Amino acid sequence: MGVEKMLFLKECRNVCCSLVYVLFLGLVFLHWHENFYGVTEKEIQASKRDVGSTYAESPNGSLLAEPKKNAQSYGMKNKEIPEKIMCGGTNLLIIEYLNNSYASYPFSYYKEVVLDEEGQAEILEILCEITGLSEKQIRDLPDEYFPSVNGNIINHSSVKQDENGKAVIEMGKDADTRNEKDHTKQFISQVSYERFIELMAKAEQLIGKSSGYSMESLRQYYGLDEMTYEEAEEEYDKTIYDDKVSAAFARLYCDYMSRPLGLYPVFAAVLFWLKDRRNRMKELIDCRQIGTVKFVFTRFLALLAAAMLPVVLLSFESLLPLMEYSADTGIAVDGFAFIKYILWWLLPTAMIVTSLGMFLTIFTSAPAAVLVQLVWWFLDSSAVGLSGDTRLYTLMIRHNMLNGSELIRRDFAVICLNRGLFLLLSLLLAGLSAVVYSRKRAGRDPFHAG
Repeated sequence: MGVEKMLFLKECRNVCCSLVYVLFLGLVFLHWHENFYGVTEKEIQASKRDVGSTYAESPNGSLLAEPKKNAQSYGMKNKEIPEKIMCGGTNLLIIEYLNNSYASYPFSYYKEVVLDEEGQAEILEILCEITGLSEKQIRDLPDEYFPSVNGNIINHSSVKQDENGKAVIEMGKDADTRNEKDHTKQFISQVSYERFIELMAKAEQLIGKSSGYSMESLRQYYGLDEMTYEEAEEEYDKTIYDDKVSAAFARLYCDYMSRPLGLYPVFAAVLFWLKDRRNRMKELIDCRQIGTVKFVFTRFLALLAAAMLPVVLLSFESLLPLMEYSADTGIAVDGFAFIKYILWWLLPTAMIVTSLGMFLTIFTSAPAAVLVQLVWWFLDSSAVGLSGDTRLYTLMIRHNMLNGSELIRRDFAVICLNRGLFLLLSLLLAGLSAVVYSRKRAGRDPFHAG
């Protein structure tokens, strides 16, 4: 047992003292700092003020603040309201059609899509069918045709200036509450909701799958409704009692950290095996009579431990304020939530990325794994939604919100299958790495049996 431990510690030291690992630490720290640093402290501070206090991660106020009766607002909830979704989707499509500039997000990065004349004509047909207007009418809409605030769209005609010159948004009335019912002066859909869904699918096909016209995107941005006091109280109870506070932050932390772990570990795996080849470590390992399986799995575990170490340590930036919050308020906090989520959420991702990089490098004696992992990372990033979209082969599980624990419970069976599959695949790849490496050490061709 002492030999195995010494070998493991030696490999950990070699990994952690390398330049590539220092770069790995820098990239992980930068990603964490840009996305998650300070989130917990801001939520705790916001909970000490009124429910209406806001900041970027929680636009409706802190989820740690207990709702008060007769408050002005309890925030928003996702709800599929056909009228609002049709109004918001049409509003956005008209804006982008008039500019011939459509927002698309392939691989989660912004890309402007400009359509040719044929594409623009097809978009115009969709708009004419939905609104019942002509092209001339669409290009010269009345100022109040759409609500002043329409989902994530603020129509500029609603922005006025007060006596101090400060911009003020006139909220106005929603399309369904105005007395006038003339669809040429205010938006009233001329198609059914089912037909609208078909037309949005056609627009999405013309612009791109990563545009804002999928029903998932339309529901997220325009399918919102005001929460009631009872619903806000239910959400608060979920956070305090079901999640024991810390689970909510652990989910968001794992969401952000899944992206660097879905890519960066492959660089360390590739470079360390290539470095051995350059430095003729094969002969040194042979003379020391180190068993191949032992050596391969020890290095695999060392690479994995090095990848997970900063993830565990950075979680304390969130956990420690939560423990202090628990001591101040008497609200129970699960002190093991972060480590539990890290182990079942992030560890399988790091394992499959490390083992794949190790196997392909040993097998090809080339850095092919970097290209393979980059492609997989980009495809997975573009195919998976930000929350509640886990599939069997999802590399990076996403849950980009503090609440929404019901989405995890809903998909829990798929998540378990997904994580279990990657766990088994990573062990299989590590085993195959040992087999291929053994054959190469013996001077045999890894492509042929015998």
